[in-house]
Amino acid sequence: MLFKDLNNKKIGIWGKGKEGLSAHKAIEKYAAALSVTFFDDSDLSGLFDFDIIITSPGVSLYRPEIQEAKQRGICFTTGTDLFLSNRPQNAKIIGITGTKGKSTTTSLLYHLLNSLGYNVDLAGNIGKPLLDLLSSKATYIIAELSSYQCASLTKGCDVGVILNLYPEHLQWHLTHQNYYSDKCRLAELSTLVIANGDNETLVPLLNNHKNVTYYNDMGGIHITDNSFYQGAKKIVATDVLNLKGIHNAQNACAVLSVLDKLNIQLTPEQITTAFQTMSALPHRLQTVGTYAGRTFVDDSISTTPQSAIAAVKAMDNGQPITLIVGGFDRGQVYHELIEYALSIKNRISFVALPDTGNRLYKEAKINGFNAFFVEDMHNAVYHAYKITPIGGTVILSPAAPSYNSYRNFEERGQDFKDKIISLEKEFL
Repeated sequence: MLFKDLNNKKIGIWGKGKEGLSAHKAIEKYAAALSVTFFDDSDLSGLFDFDIIITSPGVSLYRPEIQEAKQRGICFTTGTDLFLSNRPQNAKIIGITGTKGKSTTTSLLYHLLNSLGYNVDLAGNIGKPLLDLLSSKATYIIAELSSYQCASLTKGCDVGVILNLYPEHLQWHLTHQNYYSDKCRLAELSTLVIANGDNETLVPLLNNHKNVTYYNDMGGIHITDNSFYQGAKKIVATDVLNLKGIHNAQNACAVLSVLDKLNIQLTPEQITTAFQTMSALPHRLQTVGTYAGRTFVDDSISTTPQSAIAAVKAMDNGQPITLIVGGFDRGQVYHELIEYALSIKNRISFVALPDTGNRLYKEAKINGFNAFFVEDMHNAVYHAYKITPIGGTVILSPAAPSYNSYRNFEERGQDFKDKIISLEKEFL
């Protein structure tokens, strides 16, 4: 939707968070709307009075109110789609989505392009709203896109990257198939597509798409013998990447694939320097510290069983591991996590938090694991310390969102750190 389409229209902005405020600011600057009104779920009485409604990412397009409004002829759009429809023409836009790994991949690509001296902007799900970049002079704009943002797209990016697909966000998308299809809108609408060739859910969905380049595929950029390869050509060793875990090395394959498709040539020395200077993002496999001989790791960003598995694999040094799990329930299936844990059953324990932790706790006990169900983070940290031997690792990787107890994963991760510090004297 172009800004001129908003002229002389009654505009409703559903949500007054940073996305809604950014949309309002953009409308004031680029359109001549008849009126602009904020509203939220507390009062939907005027929903059918608008000509166009701009929804915030948290508002599911599958809600019955929206379906009825569309039948009445009301148009819906989002800040993300407004940006892509009215994009700055000087920039190449790279959109990155996936169930897990979006923020790390986006940040790594931003870091690499910056290290090469390019003018780069970063926005979307990771930070500032995309509409804030309408006047950007950057050569590249990197956009982290959630499934919510992809679902409403009518315009794509110059390069669309899909990292993986796992079951998620049932409350918003209603079905897993809707979730997968909504994610893949980025591929349908983008000029070039880069996708994970090793994700069994994703690959069949892209069979009919043109211009798809696969990484984690022997013909593309992949990992063999602890090194990055492009086809048969070795690039650099994976140990130059200053991010733990094979999943982050695979994210780096996606980044290198983007640069290759953009015809940006890097020497092995340039890649090594950039990879070595990339730091882990807050709450993403971030080591908090070692207390009384136990290492505590904050992976609060983890919202899926698959990301919790990746965290355990990344931090597994052969010593005991205690995994703190549990959060907002949106239909996660924990069979895969339990199955992986069985392969290291003698070394892993669980401390489970509400809400989903109750289900995982029961499944863990049935399978004979050392497991505890606790009510809050204070007790989770305390029990984890008590059951973890000296030399072991405690990982907060909840495999669930934080919304049942916290505003976001950052607040949850900070609470984890705070509780470690507050209990330090008891540890010692």
